Amino acid sequence: MDRDIKLANLVLGGGGVLGIAYIGMLEVAEERGFYFKNIAGVSAGALVGAFIGAGYNSCELKRILDEFDFNKMKLSDISREIPVVKKYMEYSLSSAFRGNKSFKDFLNMPVMDRGKHYSSENNGEFVEVDEEFTGYRRNLLKNIVTYSKEGCLFDGDYLEEWVYKTLKRKGIKTFADLRGGRTDRTNPNGYKVRMTAVDANRGRIVVLPDDISYYGIDPDRLEVAKAVRMSTSVPFAFKPVEVLKKDGGSVKKHYLVDGGVLDNLPVWLIQPSMAIPLIVCELKGRDKLFSIMTPLNILKGLVSAVHDFGIPNIKHYKNSYLVRIYTGDISFLDFELSEKDKKFLIDSGRIAALCTLRKVYRRKYIQRYAAFYILRRILGLYNCL
Repeated sequence: MDRDIKLANLVLGGGGVLGIAYIGMLEVAEERGFYFKNIAGVSAGALVGAFIGAGYNSCELKRILDEFDFNKMKLSDISREIPVVKKYMEYSLSSAFRGNKSFKDFLNMPVMDRGKHYSSENNGEFVEVDEEFTGYRRNLLKNIVTYSKEGCLFDGDYLEEWVYKTLKRKGIKTFADLRGGRTDRTNPNGYKVRMTAVDANRGRIVVLPDDISYYGIDPDRLEVAKAVRMSTSVPFAFKPVEVLKKDGGSVKKHYLVDGGVLDNLPVWLIQPSMAIPLIVCELKGRDKLFSIMTPLNILKGLVSAVHDFGIPNIKHYKNSYLVRIYTGDISFLDFELSEKDKKFLIDSGRIAALCTLRKVYRRKYIQRYAAFYILRRILGLYNCL
């Protein structure tokens, strides 16, 4: 391990079970002496980021991975009776499109066009809709909430309880325990770890814990495990998290889902700095076209479609480094991974990190040495070099 501690900020993109690859990235970061000051993440990146911020190292994360009961997240028994899958199968029979485009077309359709009528109660739940919140994004988020309320694969309880217990071992319960990050314009409260979710009612990204105050909750008192559950509530796989907001004499229900729906790599959560480099990690697999429309493939296709908003270009972020981790054919919903698959993901994280992290600080050290060398030449000490 390098003897010098190298400060860096970290952004971890979403990717479901593919987030296992971040363990390999962390291994290399530890070997090279990196310490992450501010951490931002979404979905799987929020989960791993919370663990890193709590003080877990890569060896501990491997043990934690072994403790997780993946049998609680089985997809092999998926039924076509899951509402969104069943509706898509009905839609595809009359649609001229197949594959990825048909998933997007399906999610863009107003619900009433499929014979589904909102009750007045449902209409009332979509409150404070901004004028620009129209078109595809509006239809998408309404469909996510409507179908998710009718039925999902998992409720999210097991994941939240597991995260809560795991963080508690390190003395972390609420975000008050995760103070100590670098305070700046984008992180005014100085939280070490932050993450994103999406308020489907308002069509907005919610930064956690900061923005939870909108719902009348003190950010310091928000449980980290609850925030992770919000950020990882993958549409159709997990139920949206319901948050109640008092509005005058009434109480309105808001539905929070996976932040990756609107931005799967929230680089903007970290303020650029020439003093502290920014490490940005993206999970990138092979694009898959589903030729056989099984219920499981339909679900995977729909989930892929709701996250297909593109990845922001980080080139304009000075002193930033992209770790693009190749994840092969493994899907972010493939919870029934073999040990071979887990090893492949961890090794992929290592390979990507080895290629990128060796570049971090190298330029700075070269510049520092060059200035030192020139000064010694001026002073006539070059023979001592």
